[in-house]
Order: sequence, then structure tokens, then C-alpha cells
Amino acid sequence: MSRFTQNLVLLLVGASIAVMVAKGTYVNYVKPSLLPWLVIAAVVLIVLGLAAVVRDVRGAGREPDDDVHDHAVHDYDGHRHRTGLAWFLLVPIAMVAFVVPPPLDARGAAAPPATSAPPPRSFAPLPPGPAPTVPVPEIVMRAAADPARSLDGRTITASGFTLRYPDGVYLARVVIVCCAADAQLARIRLSGPGAQAAAGYGEETWIQVEGDVVPGSADASNDFIPTLTAATVTRIDKPANTYAY
Repeated sequence: MSRFTQNLVLLLVGASIAVMVAKGTYVNYVKPSLLPWLVIAAVVLIVLGLAAVVRDVRGAGREPDDDVHDHAVHDYDGHRHRTGLAWFLLVPIAMVAFVVPPPLDARGAAAPPATSAPPPRSFAPLPPGPAPTVPVPEIVMRAAADPARSLDGRTITASGFTLRYPDGVYLARVVIVCCAADAQLARIRLSGPGAQAAAGYGEETWIQVEGDVVPGSADASNDFIPTLTAATVTRIDKPANTYAY
């Protein structure tokens, strides 16, 4: 690969990151809190790429040393390197900026079985109100690892998409810790009158559920997946950012 191509790749990577930041599509890859680092990375790559291109343009009129030139364009057998194929590296880089893949869904997120109980941990008090909104991943963690059992006796509201399994319908969210590469699936099994309504929706339909978590329902026998007795189920629009954090 020629130095010019290397510099162009560097510049195009920085520009692709800048385009994703400007369009907001970066949230399909990483969590929103990483936005400042993406901005810094884009600026650094663009500045380095431009500086390298300007340097090469200024030095284009200089006559290269014959020995160095011969070594650069021939390998040890005397054959000329084929650097044209290196330009194909630019195709996937450009596509990242202009062809945006959708965020991961249930098929793209792993749901590994729990091998042991999560260690007990403390949680902040639930928000006030008759049915506070609690994220699905937090419900899963509170049900399995909260020694204070803060969910017992509390009606809560949760939102996510439907998933059907042989034992019933589940409320799920795709959770990412850092980026889409570590995506996992957080699930809550639905029961009660709302479960039948949720089952009537198609797969991966976004819904809002109000109900109570069954005390002690998350244990090793079900991979620490809690059961929520759903009183009401309402269909909602798919959010702009489908990930939970």
C-alpha cells in the first residue's frame, strides 16, 4: 500500500466517525457516554490525515532516490508490487459512514445462561410514585441480587420488546456495557392477565407493561430470570435508541 493510500485511509476513517457523530448513528455501535471520545478520535484522525496528505503533496516535486524508489516498488524477486488492490480497503470504510446498519435485535444479542448467582449488591431506592418506571436490566439485577428485596410489593412499569419461548412470552431489552460487541439480552417472563395480551402481539413488538415482580421468582433453575405479573400491557412505538445500558 502506498503512503498516499495509507493517508487517505486515515483521513476517511476520521471522516466516517465524524459523519456517524453528526448523524447520531454512533449509538448503533457504542453507548452515548462515549460521544466525547469519538469526537476526539475523529478530530485527531482527520488532522493527522490532512497533515500527512499536505506533507506528501509538498514533497511530490522532489526527485526520489533511485535506490529507495526501486526498493519501494519491487519485491525481493524483482516483481512490481500491486498496490491497486489496497484501494478496496476504502470501500468498507466509506460504507460505514453512508450505509448504516440497524441496531442489534434479539437475534444479534447473546443470552448466556447464568452459571452462578450474582453477588448481592445495594441499589438506590425505587423512584416514588404508584408505578415507577424501572429499566428491564435493573429489574433483572434487583430480582436476583438485591438483599433488601426492594421490588417486593411494588408495582412497577417496564418497557421492551416481546419474545416468545416455549414457556411463555417475555419482555426483553438488548443491553450493551460498552459497545455492540458485548451486547446481551435481558429478559423478564410475563404472567397474569397481561401476558395473554402480550402474546397476541407479533415477535419483537414494543410494549409497556405495568405489574408486580413475583418474589423469589429469579433463581438458578431459570437462570435468574424474574417473572412479572402483568396487569396492563400497552403497545408503544419503537424508541429511537433501542439499547439499554
